[in-house]
Amino acid sequence: MRAIQFPLYALAAAAVAAGSAKADQLPEYVGPPVIIPTPPPPPIIVRTGALAEPVEAAILRVPQAEATCEGVVVAPTYNDPLAAAPQRQGASYGDAVLAFSIGPDGRTLDIRPDEGPPILFDTLQAGLAAWRFPAQARKDCRLTVHWRAVGVDEAETPDLLNYFAVNRDRGALRDAVAKRLGGAGADCGDRFGGRRPAVMAYPDFQKGHRPPPGGRSWTVVRWNIDAEGRTTDVETLGSSGDVDLDAEARRATADSRMHPGPARVGCVYNFYRLGETLEAPPMPPEDQRQDLLQQCPPAVAERFKVRSHLGFPRAFRDRSIEGWALIRFDIAPWGQIGNASVIEAQPAAAFGVDALRLVQSSQATPGFEAGVRCVVPVRYKLRDETAAPDVDQN
Repeated sequence: MRAIQFPLYALAAAAVAAGSAKADQLPEYVGPPVIIPTPPPPPIIVRTGALAEPVEAAILRVPQAEATCEGVVVAPTYNDPLAAAPQRQGASYGDAVLAFSIGPDGRTLDIRPDEGPPILFDTLQAGLAAWRFPAQARKDCRLTVHWRAVGVDEAETPDLLNYFAVNRDRGALRDAVAKRLGGAGADCGDRFGGRRPAVMAYPDFQKGHRPPPGGRSWTVVRWNIDAEGRTTDVETLGSSGDVDLDAEARRATADSRMHPGPARVGCVYNFYRLGETLEAPPMPPEDQRQDLLQQCPPAVAERFKVRSHLGFPRAFRDRSIEGWALIRFDIAPWGQIGNASVIEAQPAAAFGVDALRLVQSSQATPGFEAGVRCVVPVRYKLRDETAAPDVDQN
């Protein structure tokens, strides 16, 4: 099996062709790197108007998940909640099922949609990729997600927290949930209550124990603001159980101060922090993925050129989870790419979907030979300096 090498770089990701071909047989791509500039951080928005009225008709879909292997329920040793989602018009919310396997170390692998509507499938795949199970290799595993419907106006605090802290959407629905979490008489509306910050403090995200690689912990703080701009009555409204993050969030909130103005009650905000980067599982060496039907000589492989900017599946980037995919394709003598398909993707199918798009949008220079069943390994790797941030700037 021939591996095509073309190191390229992109925002928070590098898709690198990996293989054991010798340099004198297949030179590396030496053109300019493809770079997507890092976007500026989202601005801190201070709203000056009143909070929008609660979205009374809005429905939240709260996930309830159960994992089984060969039909037997298996409890994870680590998992963080899957995100609730707003019900979208015309969308189907039947049970979603993800197929997966468990490695000898308890890590989830081979994650892919199995059945059900494609509601938040990428987010579900990324969430399951962070889970851990008892250290025992298992096959034929399923994660069944049932979407429970609950109205925002009648939802209880745990469901509201799941949407507010785990699902980091913005907009009128988040405002309505924030007002409900703020309690009776809440008029703050957002983190600043329509006031301009004079002093802003932030938690020390390195203090205490971080979540496992790929994991995420969160905390939601509630407080009031007096007319002098001081924060009062600071409390943890709910959290994932990271007591060090809870304490740091309370301290940072208490140390912050707004400019003088109208007093506000029921301000709420969430902080979160990530574990270390979860590296991709090992890619099978080339001699273990031979294809007897392959006809992709070096002269043909060298003609393959990537023409698309690289991406990184957002749900996995947000959790600092790396991955890879093996893509098979044919090359016509005139350079067209065809019959592209995913051989394997780890730890989840979402990486294969993105890598397939990358190959399909590329081409080869014209030549005299065709290539059949050529293979390119694409690796998604996070750069340290662009890893997902520790603080949510909603």
